[in-house]
Amino acid sequence: MDRELVAEKTEQAREAVAESDADAWLTFARETTEIAEPCLPYLLGFDVVWPTVVLVIPDRSAVVLGRHDAPNAERLDVHDVSPYDESMADPVADLLAATDPDRIAVNYSEDDVVADGLTHGMYRRLEGLLDDAGFDGELTSAESIVGAVRGRKSPTERGRVREAAERTEGLFAEMADEWNPDWTEADVSEFLHDRMREEGYGSAWSWDYCPTVHAGGDVEVGHTLPGDRTVPQGELLHVDFGVTHDGYAADVQRVYFRPEEPDGEAPDDLQAAFADVRAAIDAGRELLEPGVQGHEVDAAAREELTDRGWPAFQHAFGHQVGRNAHDGGTLLGPLWDRYGDQPRGEVRAGEIYTVELGVDTEFGYVGQEEMVRVIDGGHEFVVGPQTELRRLSP
Repeated sequence: MDRELVAEKTEQAREAVAESDADAWLTFARETTEIAEPCLPYLLGFDVVWPTVVLVIPDRSAVVLGRHDAPNAERLDVHDVSPYDESMADPVADLLAATDPDRIAVNYSEDDVVADGLTHGMYRRLEGLLDDAGFDGELTSAESIVGAVRGRKSPTERGRVREAAERTEGLFAEMADEWNPDWTEADVSEFLHDRMREEGYGSAWSWDYCPTVHAGGDVEVGHTLPGDRTVPQGELLHVDFGVTHDGYAADVQRVYFRPEEPDGEAPDDLQAAFADVRAAIDAGRELLEPGVQGHEVDAAAREELTDRGWPAFQHAFGHQVGRNAHDGGTLLGPLWDRYGDQPRGEVRAGEIYTVELGVDTEFGYVGQEEMVRVIDGGHEFVVGPQTELRRLSP
């Protein structure tokens, strides 16, 4: 269990409820090792077996859970704890009578996966539970509350994300030092996987394609599995990678040039493409500050890239990072149907985003992805950015 983190996030949850148009935030879950509730790590920090309710109001939080799970909640010393044996109906009714909410936010969302942990079956069961308790108010989506709690990183979270990013960069450096011209994409992946196992790191997304590795110009870029391609001389190695450490993730892209000669320079066209990618990333990044909408940041990066003669990228410019590489909430993306309302969300201080895009060239994919933390008046890098092409041995 992680009492310090749960205490920080529960305090943020109380503030988020106070800022919302709901009187209370209710998280309802069961058997979370089978179907995870994305909000429970912030509110309890452990899995539950029996049906469990966590209720947060501006000045109080409480949990109703099975007797065998209750000792873990009591050790947190964060919530009022009500254990039950046969039925949670009476303690839930007592809790609602004591708090008397008219509008309860619950975890469903059409657009944000991390705010959509309440299954349809559990929603129906919750309706029955609340009816039996005499609740005649309104249930509404907790999307905005979840976005505020999950997005605004606490001091503990900031340190853990930074540590994951630093360890990711450390493995990038080790890989480049050990790389040799015979290595295939699969060899690059195997090296990083071996080091992750040795250090006890998890992968920030699916293990099989984290890292995602692209060697040379004759490659299809995307969420692809590593293949048997090597890096030709005069071409690029592109790696999208992130580890998880202590429950938090990193997501970074780096690109390497393999010269034909030991002191060989990258061709002018390639250096110009790299400069264009950096300029477009910077154009979006410079707009990133509290209060701006996500689609506005995306538009600035997109316009800079197309003004430089490149086609527009077919993905969002950036996403939040935290417990997962894709951490929900406001998206730095275009107003496309597939993204729903997430690009209309406002950026908030404390959130951590990627800023990313790339272009296809004859040398390979020039893709860059940095991590930045939003602060009052602007933002700062989580780890130092890549400002020039990195080199591999010829």
